[in-house]
Amino acid sequence: MELIDRYVYSVVKHLPAPQRADIEKELRGLIEDMTAETVAAGQPEQTAVDTVLRKLGHPTLLAAQYRGTEQHLIGPGLYYLYALVLKIVLFATGGGLLIAMLVNLLVHGSEAPVQTVLETIGSLFTGLIGAFGWVTLIFAAIERYSPEKIDVAKSETFDPRDLPEVPRKEERIHPADPIASMIFILIAMILANFVPRLVGLYWTGMPSGQMIPLFNEPVYRLYLPFILATLGIALIKEIAKLVTGRWTIPLSIGALLVDIPGLILTIVMFNHPGLFNPAFFTQMFALTQTADPMLLGLRMPVFLARVVIGLSMFGFAVDTIKTVAMVIRKTVKL
Repeated sequence: MELIDRYVYSVVKHLPAPQRADIEKELRGLIEDMTAETVAAGQPEQTAVDTVLRKLGHPTLLAAQYRGTEQHLIGPGLYYLYALVLKIVLFATGGGLLIAMLVNLLVHGSEAPVQTVLETIGSLFTGLIGAFGWVTLIFAAIERYSPEKIDVAKSETFDPRDLPEVPRKEERIHPADPIASMIFILIAMILANFVPRLVGLYWTGMPSGQMIPLFNEPVYRLYLPFILATLGIALIKEIAKLVTGRWTIPLSIGALLVDIPGLILTIVMFNHPGLFNPAFFTQMFALTQTADPMLLGLRMPVFLARVVIGLSMFGFAVDTIKTVAMVIRKTVKL
């Protein structure tokens, strides 16, 4: 039964969620019938299941047959996840760009609406093409270098006993987790380009289309390439989580290591004395009629930077403790 469980799990994990329960029931019935026929033909019961599973073939290829479509762009093992991630990325990229540009247009206005529309269409087209290319490149790399890559020519020699054990509940990664993270990261990547123009102080006394930005734009722009690179690494991490579907020691350690550049960037960036715009805090305290606004304005950027850095370090420490505990638990089990 354990071998059957491992085989069935390895098949249905490559199928769309709504189909898994029905196909699992159907597949188990098929295995039982084929096993009974094999035993009736004279083969010992101890080896009948092994024979049947070898006859059914590799789980990934069987899953592709259940899906019923030819999938050759990335490969049958990853095509379903590739298509899912591509839809999410294109939707989030397109939606994020449109929302960011619409907000920017409403806030700052435009003296040339036709030119603004054309620029929006051009940026949208470029963003979608770039998103498609990066997702395809990432999945092509996973397909090429994944240890679970399937050689169709050698699929008949696969041994069902080499299949991994069904992961425990706490080890499984629910697809909703990395999917939600990917959407958040993509929106963050888009908004990062508009932060100096959208994040600031607005009030009714200001002329239309003007604001005082929170960040000093020249300084912020120095860090923008590093922000986008860090978010890109985080996106790759979430795709790896979705593809793997379970917490393993390499994945857990790798996920922790790729968070280090983001932590370093946060510390360096928010420790930069010129990151925040002093005029933002001065005007904020003036509007709220706070006593000694200049003094408070000088302290507020330091306080805000320390809060951001402190939260980042706390989150990294929690992830480190969880990773170490998981590695120790798995090592003891081994």
